[in-house]
Amino acid sequence: MSTEVLFLIATLAIVFYVWQKRRHSFWKRRGVKEIGPVPILGDTVRFLTGKVPFFEQIREFHETPGLENEPIIGVYLAYRPALVIRDLELIKTVMIKKFNYFNNRKLQTDPHHDALGYNNLFFVRSPEWKELRHKISPVFTSGKIKQMYPLMVKIGKNLEANVGRQPNDSVVKIKSLCARFTTDLIATIAFGLEANALQDPKSEFFHHNQAIFTPSFRRAIDFSVIFMLPALASLARVTVFSKATSEFIRKSVKYVMAEREKSGLRRNDLVDILLALKREAAASPDKNNKAKNLDYLIAQAAVFQTAGYETSSSTMTLALYELAKNEEIQNRLRQEIEESFGEDEDISYERIQEMPYLTKVVNETLRLYPIVGYAERECAQPAQGERFTLAPHHDMELPDGTPVYISAVGIQRDPKYWPEPEKFDPERFDAANRDKLNMDAYMPFGVGPRNCIGMRLGLLQSKLGLVHLLRNHRVNWCDETVKTIEFAPMCAVLASKNEIYLRVERVSA
Repeated sequence: MSTEVLFLIATLAIVFYVWQKRRHSFWKRRGVKEIGPVPILGDTVRFLTGKVPFFEQIREFHETPGLENEPIIGVYLAYRPALVIRDLELIKTVMIKKFNYFNNRKLQTDPHHDALGYNNLFFVRSPEWKELRHKISPVFTSGKIKQMYPLMVKIGKNLEANVGRQPNDSVVKIKSLCARFTTDLIATIAFGLEANALQDPKSEFFHHNQAIFTPSFRRAIDFSVIFMLPALASLARVTVFSKATSEFIRKSVKYVMAEREKSGLRRNDLVDILLALKREAAASPDKNNKAKNLDYLIAQAAVFQTAGYETSSSTMTLALYELAKNEEIQNRLRQEIEESFGEDEDISYERIQEMPYLTKVVNETLRLYPIVGYAERECAQPAQGERFTLAPHHDMELPDGTPVYISAVGIQRDPKYWPEPEKFDPERFDAANRDKLNMDAYMPFGVGPRNCIGMRLGLLQSKLGLVHLLRNHRVNWCDETVKTIEFAPMCAVLASKNEIYLRVERVSA
């Protein structure tokens, strides 16, 4: 190797070392407490080496020994400075009071090769986000959900029948069962399709829903870039959905939209909203309206399908795991289910909303296991006018583009707000204990205007599934049941690393 080449390599190495050293002193130079990064990987060593999922890495930042009382902590996602906010008042300021500075997520996927990921409501940026959310929100009003409810009950009965067909005392992969239930629900109420996941082991809908969250090396790379290095999204060609899943969603939604247009049928569901957006775009051909692009419309269906499938099925799974572990709590819930049904074959929409113990069980499940696990936003400082500072904790102006993170898992398991935080105790949410709760420390669906749009529907799905599963059956631990939940390190959301097996036993009438 020539002297010139060696000199060039040495020079580049020195430049990189100096650049990185300066990047990794960003918070120290501003007087913000930091964890202390390692070269190249910053503070995200455990995530980047596949030891923990991203939300758990954020939780570890939140719980850094020696910084437990700090309102803010400076961290480095590889080379990129980011801020973890621990103080609840500052969290409210960022997520609600000063939302105009934080109305975008930092997350990003590839706009050129992932139309369904880039254009959906979760990823889309302001001001487009605000208009899109306003137009899609009617699907999730309590009135619309009530209209959907009879369709949901039908799927609940299918779940009950599925469990009833299995031999008594069967050992069941409980996540698979719950995920088949939510697959059928979403296909029915969002698209008017029958996925038949509870009847057909080879259901295409179920297969493609599973593929989105099944851990793999390629998915780990995609989500690492989306979470940590969104500026490289186009270069790395990252996608939220695989090519096969994208094509399946396109095919399904195109078919339903075409059939709906042909028949003129109205179901007051997501497809009707998408068709309205399509007509609105067609009526103003001169306007720059993204709804002219079919992929833009299909993207909204894709995120509805994905989020509705995973969050509710995981909530049900983890609730059943905890109920199997806590027999007294399970018996009390089953008693409420029996009393609520009475002599009726169906449980009404009003009655399921009025089941206090069921609500407490679901709330406590989501406290212990908030499915997304964290919230994040990007700071957008205005070119003119008042700029955002970290007052009263610091007088610095947060630089434009800085990502901020909030650990939902960390806060919801913080003994400062939740005594015995690792204990599953639905009574925390009893009306008599309301004055002891700090509900600012409860954020399973996010915080502020950009929280989960489908929160009502997600809660109802989980409640309905639990009611129908536990109406005539009991879940118990068995030899194959994991004793503690370890989180899957290469999964984008909170999920068990190991399969959760439970023994399902019929209850005598």
